[in-house]
Amino acid sequence: MATKAWLAALVHGGLWLGALAAAEARAAPVFVEAPCDIPIVNDAVRERLRCGTVSVPRDAARPADGSFELAVVVKHSAAPTPGATPILFLHGGPGGQQVPYMGLGATDFTPGRDVIAFDMRGGGRTGPALCGGMTAALFESFRIALRGGDPMPARQAALDACMGELAAAGYRPEHFGSVRNVEDAESIRQALGIDRWVVYGTSYGTTVGAEYLARHPEAIESLVLDSLYPPDAYVHTVREAQGRAIGRLLDECASDAACAARFPGLDRAKADAALASFATDPLPFHLGGGRYVADERAVRSALYTLFYTEATARSVPWFVDAMVRRDGDAIAAALGAPLLLGDAFADAGVAIPGLLGTDCRDRARHHAPHAGPGPNWMDMFLGIPNGACRDLPLGTVPGLPVGTTVPVLVLSAGYDGFQPDGETVAAAIGPAATAYLLPRAAHSVRGAGDCPRGIVSAFINDPSKTPDTTCIAEMTAPPFVLDVRPMPAMATLGAATSGGRPPAGVLVAAAGFVLLLLAGIVVPAILWLWRRLRRHPAAPGARGVRALAVGGGLLGVAGAVLPVAGTMQAHAGMMGFGLEPTLALGLWAIPVGGALAGLALGLALRKRQWGVALAALGGVVAVVGILFLGLAPWG
Repeated sequence: MATKAWLAALVHGGLWLGALAAAEARAAPVFVEAPCDIPIVNDAVRERLRCGTVSVPRDAARPADGSFELAVVVKHSAAPTPGATPILFLHGGPGGQQVPYMGLGATDFTPGRDVIAFDMRGGGRTGPALCGGMTAALFESFRIALRGGDPMPARQAALDACMGELAAAGYRPEHFGSVRNVEDAESIRQALGIDRWVVYGTSYGTTVGAEYLARHPEAIESLVLDSLYPPDAYVHTVREAQGRAIGRLLDECASDAACAARFPGLDRAKADAALASFATDPLPFHLGGGRYVADERAVRSALYTLFYTEATARSVPWFVDAMVRRDGDAIAAALGAPLLLGDAFADAGVAIPGLLGTDCRDRARHHAPHAGPGPNWMDMFLGIPNGACRDLPLGTVPGLPVGTTVPVLVLSAGYDGFQPDGETVAAAIGPAATAYLLPRAAHSVRGAGDCPRGIVSAFINDPSKTPDTTCIAEMTAPPFVLDVRPMPAMATLGAATSGGRPPAGVLVAAAGFVLLLLAGIVVPAILWLWRRLRRHPAAPGARGVRALAVGGGLLGVAGAVLPVAGTMQAHAGMMGFGLEPTLALGLWAIPVGGALAGLALGLALRKRQWGVALAALGGVVAVVGILFLGLAPWG
């Protein structure tokens, strides 16, 4: 009997193990291909893309909770190197995305290597697409604060609504966090049949990359950490992080003859004191006929956006000088961005489920009462210094791959308003990590030009060799912004157009310009050619009025286009504030051209020259659209 029982147990155990193995096989992650419904620059790039999803459980311990369909794109190399390991690109955020951008570049990330990206939990195509109204509500709360009101009730209501929306959809705190994103990356690797890959993380992606290497060193050939978001112990306060970046830029300004002459004696101490003073004495400014106030959080938020590109970073001394002089009107376009943008970006940028779901689970500092001076980082992101993570308890905290033998490259930017100390983080990781500071780069170092791209590619291709970094000292930066003709309309125009929602004034001006070209140039040219071929005489008396209509309309349009284009070429970092002062004088051509087109319209109507009247009307409409945008010499 004992033998039979033992045999029965053995058979039963074997069957159970077999069933378990079969279940595991069925649960193996699979890449399901789908059409690439993302922007793609050309057909050659389209042929190199594979798009699809990998289904992963929200929580493996609770299968009934459902799944995330991870949005994944594989971009094959234009000229693949045999045997080269692919690259996993980990995007920023948390709550950011990368999938929609994978078809926009024609060149390889690193020559000869495929690159794979996925949108992490809580953002992009992976979703969930929830809490969309919270971004719009936060923008409105920022407007309330600028008007001098109390924004906290609106912010708290938006947060409560978002938490309720997530709960109603079946999402729990345990479904989010960097550890979950690491396991998702592993599922994608297995689904694609990749043995090992190079991992590149930028901004928040460095958090996931570091934790990934700590948990799965066997899966990673080398790791690049670009613009660190490390564990809390290495993250500076808002005041310290921005102060360090401001100090670097002001030191560079002092070494630049023109900048030093324009802003004599400007230093970090003055900047720090001015910023701190706004906590109790907000900075007043005027915009669109209204009076507003910016507290320390609002001013620092405006500064924060300047540290994201090299061009805008070089406007920091000018911004700080206006701030120290309490000249809020000079920087009104930056301070009043929530007023100017309206809801242009209400559904863009970082997704709230990804930001809160991940950062609250990862970061102990968000759960401690804010006691330090100045805003904290959650205050900077959402305007909620305390309680944003109330319903999202701390989870497994990500860390660093301490003691790893896998090569790690750490890149830091001198113009980054968040950047921790790369060398300190590299030292904590151990001898396998090497850190470089690029003083004239902004956040996301690799985007600063050929030098950092070359360093990254050299490291990826042979991490055992020290890359040639002599180019770092040779990197140049755009010229400093020394003076600006304030024009808030520039911020509105740029933001709305880049967000895919051109303002009504742009559409009106474009329609008028098309009418001007058709009625004033194209149709008359066709009629002239037809008359020449048929040897008919030209219509009398229309040339002078037509020339006045076309000349006036073109003059008005040129009065807007040339100053804007000239400013962009002279200094792109100025565009969010206004125009280069000398070029701004050209704006007077707008009303002059409009007046000439209006005169031509009156003459054409009196003479019943309907074609000319249409051309003149086009010129008038184009100028009206331009003035409606706020591009006026008297604005």
